[in-house]
Amino acid sequence: MSSFVENLRQHPTYMNISPERHFLKRSLSEEQLSWAIRFLFGISVFLIVILSISYHSINQELIFYSEKVDHTHEVLDNVQDIRTRLYQVTYYGRGYLVMIDSVNRRNMLERLASVPHRIDYLSELTQDSPTQHAKVDSLRHYFALYEKSVVNFGMSDPAKLDLSSKLTLLRNGTSKTENLNEILDRIASVENKLMQERIISRDNYKQQIFRFNWVIMGVALAFLLCSFLLLERELKRTKGYRIELENQVENLNRSNAELEQFAYVASHDLQEPLRKIRSFADLLKTKNKDNLTEESKQIVGKIIKSASRMQLLIDDLLAFSRSIDSPREIEQVDLNDILRDVRANIKGKMQEHNADIRSDTLPTVTGYGNQLTQLFENILSNSLKYCKPGLCPEIVITSSEISGSSIAGIRESQLEDIFHQIVIKDNGIGFRNEYAEKIFVIFQRLHGQDDYQGSGIGLAICRKVVANHNGYIMADGEEGKGARFYIYLPQNSSTV
Repeated sequence: MSSFVENLRQHPTYMNISPERHFLKRSLSEEQLSWAIRFLFGISVFLIVILSISYHSINQELIFYSEKVDHTHEVLDNVQDIRTRLYQVTYYGRGYLVMIDSVNRRNMLERLASVPHRIDYLSELTQDSPTQHAKVDSLRHYFALYEKSVVNFGMSDPAKLDLSSKLTLLRNGTSKTENLNEILDRIASVENKLMQERIISRDNYKQQIFRFNWVIMGVALAFLLCSFLLLERELKRTKGYRIELENQVENLNRSNAELEQFAYVASHDLQEPLRKIRSFADLLKTKNKDNLTEESKQIVGKIIKSASRMQLLIDDLLAFSRSIDSPREIEQVDLNDILRDVRANIKGKMQEHNADIRSDTLPTVTGYGNQLTQLFENILSNSLKYCKPGLCPEIVITSSEISGSSIAGIRESQLEDIFHQIVIKDNGIGFRNEYAEKIFVIFQRLHGQDDYQGSGIGLAICRKVVANHNGYIMADGEEGKGARFYIYLPQNSSTV
């Protein structure tokens, strides 16, 4: 029997896990890859923010100098307009002096009247430059004198003037006009210099804007390229994981097929010779009971007992193999109905031990009814089997809801899920907590076969059933004071 168990332990289908499993190695762990992406993203955001701030500052300077260039153009246009109007005043004044007609006189006075408004506007435009503003004030002063002389000329009668007086009048008018034009030239000269400087600055900032556009584009493209390379690398790894996972699934399917074949052998090929051993042993004991010595009777009894144990082991192995594959169809299972069916199944054992089983109202879960029946029946039978001699077994079943974060060792993906917690507490012989995990391992027993019969598979089946429901099962106990089994089944049906 022990060699058979050891051979089963060494079989690659044992516990449905291949001992040769390995996973695709990666140069970066998930955490390292996550930090690498965060680092690249942080650096890119930092660079883009800095470049954007610089771009905004340069753009503001570009706008400033563009406005200054436009402003200078406006000053120069206004200077040219004043110059043109002064020329027209002189032109129409000479025509009036020669032709002595009202048309030239009217045009001269109209052009003259429009100049002060242009000088005032020029004064507004040069407010930001005290030097230019002073020149405009000087221009206003000389124009006032010029205006006075022109108005006086317009009010006089040129026909009464001799040639000498007309020439003198023309020279005076030309001299005043030249003074005004000289001031306008100085204003224009300064504005032309400013124009050149501002155009140079504007063009410089235009070039910087152009360069910054390329730099920002380059940073963005670099980040996108790095992200693409990391994503492509991750996709290749994911593809590798998928291929390896498919291989693992294929291996597991093959292992399951071998396990099913083993179960078939156990259920047919092994049981047939076992039945013959038991039959022949019983026949030998019955027909030759008077001829057998006491030693022979003991040997035959041991054969029968070992055959019975072998039969129990085969039956439990079959039950374990059936628990590995989940049924295809899940359903809403009322655990109160399950408990009622289990009570009926173990009614004989309950009466034998005069057991008392009390239970809260249990929830309805999504799962496989047959497996849940097997789960409760194995745990309750276990509690009845390991009861204290001379003490009536008392089993209490309670139910509550808890968050997945309260369950030790839960998978990270289930931390936020809600679970039904079902606690089964008995007053049996208990066990030391250091064996709390060992009792769920297949073929592991805490007591000898002579003390308590069993194959050591029952609680392993319980763990497999709970695993089929994406749940968890744990136990704790105290020697001589009973044991508690904690069953956690997910409330959300989508997790099953």
